[in-house]
Amino acid sequence: MKKTIVAALLAALSAAAPAAYGAEKENDGGRIWLPIGLSIVAPPVQLPSPSHTVFGGMVNLGYGQVENIAILDAGIANNVTGTMCGVQAGALNFAGNAYGVQAGVFNSADVTAGLQIGVLNFTGDLHGVQIGVLNFSSSGGALVFPIVNIGF
Repeated sequence: MKKTIVAALLAALSAAAPAAYGAEKENDGGRIWLPIGLSIVAPPVQLPSPSHTVFGGMVNLGYGQVENIAILDAGIANNVTGTMCGVQAGALNFAGNAYGVQAGVFNSADVTAGLQIGVLNFTGDLHGVQIGVLNFSSSGGALVFPIVNIGF
């Protein structure tokens, strides 16, 4: 039963992700969109390059950066300069727009629609929940709030 639920969740994320990027990427300028990515230390020792999009998973064994990612971004330091749709898990997580879950010691996003869980959570615009020792939100929740911060 658990495998069926996980498979259904991944299928739903895979189907929803292109729609989330569709409005922004109508003319994508020939960018490469890959199903997996790997960063060994830091760019440029990574595939794909930091200006590309990954629909699937990215593993960062040091620091990894992509423009957009859907489904999973996991590693020590994760940076998505555009839109993250899915799960971002690591010690340090950064995203322009985070739709889904950011889980780590330090989480930061310009816009958060979902869940941030960590020691320190920062967002510009909160549409979801932050759980951590200190939670910061410029709009959508309390400016600074310990333990749980909720924004709509």
